[in-house]
Amino acid sequence: MYNLRVMTEHLDASDNKRADAHTIGGLLIPPEELDKAWHHAAIRAAAMVGNFIFTVFFRWKVEGLEFVPTQGPALVTVNHLSVMDIPTLGTALIRRGWEPGVNMFTVSKEELVHKPILPRIMGWLGMFPIHRNEVDMQAMRAILTILKRGALLGIAPEGTRSPTGHLQLFQPGVAKIAIQKRVPIVPAGLIGMEKVLPIGAKLPRLTPIAIHFGPMYELSEYYHQELTPQVLERAAWDMRARVAELLPEWMRELPPADAQTRFGSVRSAASASHS
Repeated sequence: MYNLRVMTEHLDASDNKRADAHTIGGLLIPPEELDKAWHHAAIRAAAMVGNFIFTVFFRWKVEGLEFVPTQGPALVTVNHLSVMDIPTLGTALIRRGWEPGVNMFTVSKEELVHKPILPRIMGWLGMFPIHRNEVDMQAMRAILTILKRGALLGIAPEGTRSPTGHLQLFQPGVAKIAIQKRVPIVPAGLIGMEKVLPIGAKLPRLTPIAIHFGPMYELSEYYHQELTPQVLERAAWDMRARVAELLPEWMRELPPADAQTRFGSVRSAASASHS
């Protein structure tokens, strides 16, 4: 699980160093290298294939896509259920003119870059790694620079996949970024991914999936408040509520209290009781 609360605290204490608007350290491939005709064509072709697969085999439904802006900066906050989340979400967002690796990016766990071939593919898709359970200032500065350049950033504020399908607690660090940088937020709810490729599964199951986007909003009520831990927790709950509105009723609940014991790194009802 990545810890954005700790990362944002360290960022505050780093002499207010500004992210360079011309380079994005931490990305696997620089956007300038991908802003080429071949990449534009490849992304369009991949989106067509993805749309065909998701339509024919998974009978996917995309609702509220009109809420996704065509210009940034913006955050897309989404629940995290499966490794299928990013390709499914990305295929939908490409319809709005966003291009992975050029002006659309997503956060992924650092462990993936150590697997064969994956780093290059991740770079093409705009995915960049973040170290979990430690302070990753390079990833944090990449996030800030992406937003400064007016790009779209997809992020799962839960910080880890939900093994039960229930919406976990949101990390206050994501809310802090949105408040301090005054970034508009688009909530997105993924449904059915936990059945398609659950944790531990090797092959996807052919079951219906859906993506619901909600109206864009800002955490403007917090812009002039002192960002104490209590205020940020409240803002994180507000962000969570926006995503929860897009999910079936059973998914809106926190994972059961025993989920942390059964599955390990889970932001469950037990976590809430200790926060």
